[in-house]
Amino acid sequence: MAAIDKVYVNTQEEYLKFKEWCEKQPSILDKYGKHAKLTDFLIHWKNWDKGSHPIFMAPYYVDAYLIRNCPFEFIQKGLMLNYGYWSQERIKEYYEDVKNWDTSTKGECPYWAKLDSFITLEDGTMTIKGLEESNYSKIKKGELYTSPLTNCHYTVGKHFRCRKHSSHMYNTPYGCENWFIRVDVPDGLPFLWYHDKYNSWDFSDEFVLSNWSSNTAFCKTIRALKRLMIKWKLPIGTVVRATGRYIFDNYEFIITK
Repeated sequence: MAAIDKVYVNTQEEYLKFKEWCEKQPSILDKYGKHAKLTDFLIHWKNWDKGSHPIFMAPYYVDAYLIRNCPFEFIQKGLMLNYGYWSQERIKEYYEDVKNWDTSTKGECPYWAKLDSFITLEDGTMTIKGLEESNYSKIKKGELYTSPLTNCHYTVGKHFRCRKHSSHMYNTPYGCENWFIRVDVPDGLPFLWYHDKYNSWDFSDEFVLSNWSSNTAFCKTIRALKRLMIKWKLPIGTVVRATGRYIFDNYEFIITK
């Protein structure tokens, strides 16, 4: 259940307005049909000191709901920054920073854009050469995070074969009662996280309401692992590695058609 960053606001009034709006929103379903409320991702504050505070941290899919639906500019500004959108205000501030950098006293300008990188268009707006379309814009246009499922294309494997088994050379235990399982997908696919609630491997851009472990699962036996590999619905070409309780006691499987 990946999250990119927190959303911050500057005042308690902004926090309370956003909190009230979240309370009125419908629930959102995760990949497996479990309901989540926006308020589940709020960071609650009883006492508000001066200054900026984080108030919301959510997975990409939930942030995308805010980007498409939240009416507050103070929320959208933070999401623009988190998802790579360069507003006119941000571009112009960046331009001033580059223009006013004094190389005689500060040395070489550290900014990735140079003065000749800034372009003023016919309508008076400014852009930067090589600036790619942001994920914020893609979300607004309905091209990204429109579903709790991944947007990547792959074929689920229905079989597997063992391509490596190295029996332990030394009777030296790791001190673990289970087999340690690691999963590596083919190049071009997002990495997978293991979710213990569903006993599932899910792509990092998917919305799953569960505790997660980065590329880590456990099995009692190799026989149990063999039963699970097909249930996990892994992409063809995925490599499943199992490390045993003894040093150099390893299995390596590959998911096939």
